[in-house]
Amino acid sequence: MSLIKQKHEALRNKQQGFVLILALVLLAVMTLIGVSSMNSANLELKATANAQQHQFAFNAGQSILEYAISADGAKAIDFQSNSPVPQQVVATVAGVTSTAEVVYAGCSVGIGSSLEAGKGFSYNFFNITGSGSNSTGTATSIQTQGIRFPAAACDK
Repeated sequence: MSLIKQKHEALRNKQQGFVLILALVLLAVMTLIGVSSMNSANLELKATANAQQHQFAFNAGQSILEYAISADGAKAIDFQSNSPVPQQVVATVAGVTSTAEVVYAGCSVGIGSSLEAGKGFSYNFFNITGSGSNSTGTATSIQTQGIRFPAAACDK
């Protein structure tokens, strides 16, 4: 055998294990990248589901506020009352019960078109606090809104 063939044979015998080690290292790196991507996607999925549940709770709170000031919900509220005792409005939509608490906040005489001084329109002011949640109760939203309602007169 020639000297060149002997060197070539010796060099080939030395390199046979290197390819296996390189393949294992690359496989380990690819596995770590895959696991990291899966964890990241799982975390993003949980965050999206959480945001969706909070949006549902926000919409439930907003709905009860809108219902309380609508014609149907206003039937349950005495807007001529100046009692400090809160009034409650309850609505159930899609199996979720939302409540609103209506509290008298005061009265004001507006500038009116009456010919007599100080005989303008009177307004009762109320604070409406609505709370809504998702069906499991894991996400809640509490919102407050003010409302002005015409009154016969302000009690002094």
